[in-house]
Amino acid sequence: MPDTDGRRKRGGGRRLSNAHEIGQLVLVRCGLCNVKRWYQPDDLQKIFGDIEPDLVGSKMRCERCGKNEFMHAETQSPTARERQGIRVRRLAEIRTVRRVVWKDER
Repeated sequence: MPDTDGRRKRGGGRRLSNAHEIGQLVLVRCGLCNVKRWYQPDDLQKIFGDIEPDLVGSKMRCERCGKNEFMHAETQSPTARERQGIRVRRLAEIRTVRRVVWKDER
């Protein structure tokens, strides 16, 4: 077996598609203002691609405090009783914003 010097291999880990197939939810929380949000993995996959769920937190920004340094994400398999009390955020639409960039010429 080759020595990897403590590095993880790419592509062999869990992905959002795997979490969706086994019925898991993604819990994203802000460590600064302690906000918790639950998401469907397939909705996050449409936005970020098929990445590892742990990387989702670093790509999101907290809606309350506006920071992304304190965001953490993890997959969980809630029981049926826990699932009844969870409010899951679903993707309604993706909007593309066009910004105009000007350049001054002499």
